[in-house]
Amino acid sequence: MSEALFGLIGVLVGSVITAIVTIYAEVQKGKRETDQSDRQYERERRTARDTFQRDSILTLQSAITDLVQSAYAELDRLIAVSKETGQWPARRWETPTAVGWSTALLLLKSSRARVFDDGIRSLAAEVEKVAGDSIWAGSLDEARQHSKGLEPLLDRFNDAVARTLPSLY
Repeated sequence: MSEALFGLIGVLVGSVITAIVTIYAEVQKGKRETDQSDRQYERERRTARDTFQRDSILTLQSAITDLVQSAYAELDRLIAVSKETGQWPARRWETPTAVGWSTALLLLKSSRARVFDDGIRSLAAEVEKVAGDSIWAGSLDEARQHSKGLEPLLDRFNDAVARTLPSLY
């Protein structure tokens, strides 16, 4: 009888130990799966963020290029008028908007708002200001002064973009 009792106790202890080990293994497996799921979620989130930033920065770069192109075209027009008339045709509110300016400016502003990098946003704002100051200049000398800073500023902007983009791929 005592052997049967010891056998029963052995079976019960073995069952309890097996149950505890099984429960522990399942809990650990659940934790690993949760951790893996969390890491996967973070990777997907980071990928989506990087894609969003990359697209936003490239859109901003295109808008900046279009804005500068529009400013240069308008400066060329103003210089041609100045040569014909002998006077600098300072822009006023009634002056027609430079070709492509509004579209580029609106795209610049909307895409700049989506860029997280403060340095890139700041450089975009500087390019916008200098380009605007160039075409709204009151004289040829003033336009020349403002436009001289435009290309170096554009180079700094493009360099900042070039430094940032590799980290987003």
